[in-house]
Formats: sequence, C-alpha cells, structure tokens
Amino acid sequence: MDSGCSGSGAGADRGERAERLRLLAWMRAQDFERIRPGLLPEVERLVVAEHAALRRDLLGEAWSPPRAYRWIRYEHPDPVGQLIDATRRLDREWRAAAAHPGAAAVRERFEEAARVGLDRALRMARELGYPKR
Repeated sequence: MDSGCSGSGAGADRGERAERLRLLAWMRAQDFERIRPGLLPEVERLVVAEHAALRRDLLGEAWSPPRAYRWIRYEHPDPVGQLIDATRRLDREWRAAAAHPGAAAVRERFEEAARVGLDRALRMARELGYPKR
C-alpha cells in the first residue's frame, strides 16, 4: 500500500503498515484472552496515535481519544477486526491528504514514533508465538 507521501518515509510506511496488518491478522486468529492484556492495547495505541497525527496534527481537526475510538468503532465485538479496518482506512485517508501542506513532515514524525511502538508490539507478539519474518 502506498502512503501517498513523497520522501523516504513512504517506503518505510508501506512495510510497517503491511507488518501491522500481518500482526493484526495473526492476532485475530489467537485466543482473545492471550492478546488482551498487553498486545492488544499496544497495537491499539498505534492506531489511535496515527489517527491523532492525521486528524489533529495534519488536518487541524478537534481530536480526543474518545473521538478516535468512535471513529474506529471500537465498541464492535471484534476489536482486532476494527483495528484492521481502521489501519486500512487510515492508509486511504493519508493518501487523500498527501497534497495537504506539511503532510510529509507530519507523516514522518508519526512514523518515527510508530516504529518504536510496532517494534514493541512485535516483541510482545513473538513471546506469544508470532513468527519472526
């Protein structure tokens, strides 16, 4: 998937988004109680942070965590599925906002922080049996 941003961050984002989607697909196949205590909140934070970077930091919209959770539709009985859907929707929204002034800089700042969070989530998942690529 293309992030729609120019520069070095675009390629990195494709790989990280694909890795997040692979991780989420793996999580969806796990017993919910295995992933709920640590891994699910870690990946959830990534999606909420990305929503904030796009909506608040780039587009200047009023933002709060409750708004992000409503946007994710997190009350749904399949929270991992909602995070998968939200990750895909965010990709489309970043592409739509790519021409917005400052998009590349905001995206790059988010990606720097997201790399750390994704690495932490992957370490947690590997402790639960997620295959190393």
